[in-house]
Amino acid sequence: MMFSSRLLNLRRTVREFRQASAAPRGFLRDDPLTRWSERLLNGWPNRCLHSHLFVGLEGCTSAFNAMNSIRTCMHFGTTFPPFFLSIKRAEDIRSLHPRCTARKTNSEDLTRPGATLSQVARFGEDLFLDDPSFGQIPLVALENYTNRSESILSCRLSSPARIVVGHENNGVSGKYIDKMDVSGGKGCRAERVVYVPQYGTISSLNVVTSMGIALFYATLDARYPSARSLLRDTEDGRENGSGHELDELHAYQRFFRQRIPRTAAECNSSRVDQRPIHPLYYKKDATGILEMHRHLRQLMLRVCSHRRFSSSPGRFGLFVVYENERDQRSFAGIVRNANAFLVDQVLYFGRKKINVVGTVGTQHYTPPVYLGPFDAEGGSDAETWATKLLQRVELENGGNISWWFLDCGHAFLYMDSTSVNETAKEPEKMETRGSVEALNWYNTHRADPDFTLSLCDTEERIRKTAQGGVVLLVPQEGILPPFCLLQRCQKILTLLPYGENTEAALVCRFPWPQVLLFSASAQ
Repeated sequence: MMFSSRLLNLRRTVREFRQASAAPRGFLRDDPLTRWSERLLNGWPNRCLHSHLFVGLEGCTSAFNAMNSIRTCMHFGTTFPPFFLSIKRAEDIRSLHPRCTARKTNSEDLTRPGATLSQVARFGEDLFLDDPSFGQIPLVALENYTNRSESILSCRLSSPARIVVGHENNGVSGKYIDKMDVSGGKGCRAERVVYVPQYGTISSLNVVTSMGIALFYATLDARYPSARSLLRDTEDGRENGSGHELDELHAYQRFFRQRIPRTAAECNSSRVDQRPIHPLYYKKDATGILEMHRHLRQLMLRVCSHRRFSSSPGRFGLFVVYENERDQRSFAGIVRNANAFLVDQVLYFGRKKINVVGTVGTQHYTPPVYLGPFDAEGGSDAETWATKLLQRVELENGGNISWWFLDCGHAFLYMDSTSVNETAKEPEKMETRGSVEALNWYNTHRADPDFTLSLCDTEERIRKTAQGGVVLLVPQEGILPPFCLLQRCQKILTLLPYGENTEAALVCRFPWPQVLLFSASAQ
């Protein structure tokens, strides 16, 4: 399939469909995020998974990233709420709209975001750096493109630790990375700098996505250290492949451990390439980027042929299916993460439009496959529709593949979506009854330890269970997928074992593919 740069101007993907250029505005009265916001009034959970793990955010000053960072820290049970280092109060968060339609709450509380967020967030850098109770807890910076960076897959995150997460566009401040100037400033140089390795055309991940990966590995190292093996240097000779192939892959990864020019004073131009792409692709046209991206993926397949768990040649063995009906920003994040990691394909149904702002251009190099709307009418019932969709997915994969449901910890939101309104129209009643069936399936199978699989399980169990490849069925925020698809899933995949999280819902665009692939392919 030839890629044409003209598609960029037409706002169409290589699959020839229109795209939304911005995220949806406003929110619905029954939006799951509105219901989730009620929990903020309860304050920070008393039970935490980490007795000495703290997060400091230099960015995340937009409402979208700020609230997702709070959700993620709650899910992983950090000791305290996240510290917003660059702002002094909740009112400084941009585009923060109180969700005053939440039920069973005092609407006056929800219209005062400062009062509400003060229970689940802390503000100011001094508190994070100078609090005496922190003592000598080491600082760990999460940053790529620095000379000090080391892969998070090849090291363990110390506990206790204070993790510094950088600004969305500017990264971590130099005072945490570079040596301190003796003439001023506090001694705040991070003892360690870690980065998340990627394999796509995108230059970086969303800041909350990166933080979530770091918190997962911190949890794994603190509570389940035997669940993962450290990835050693690829020069140890275990990989298949020629020296030239390894050199090409090393050249790609080497950029993450090098400091690259950031300002006009450091290079001849203000930016080497204005596009948010990996430095290896700088100044290449769209066709060249696509061809080089495919070439590197093929090299990765050959070098790691003894690790992948797909039964189909030329596949890593992980597909993602998503219902793109209500929250298009989550789907955009899924496409972006699929590009950064080794996902074979993203397939979706529901609405056709894509939020291209959130994909940051990755849809041109990792084009999602549209499977059509969810349509159980017009002479075709839900079962027939599901059968046809499964056949499409198998056709894209080239054979049979296991379906897993991704559990993001939204159980309390699913419960709220299943009450039947007798005054509603019949199609709405049918949809709600389908949700009840899906919820019953979910509650029954999540209680079965043989049916559930956690990414904190051993590499051996994950690798064995994933043999032949996996289709990961990803839910929308607080909404179960159609029952006709859900009942075909053979496993429920969770991030943490049941009972380990603090019952805070994790955003569904968390990079599960990265964690799953490395868990299943590790030695």
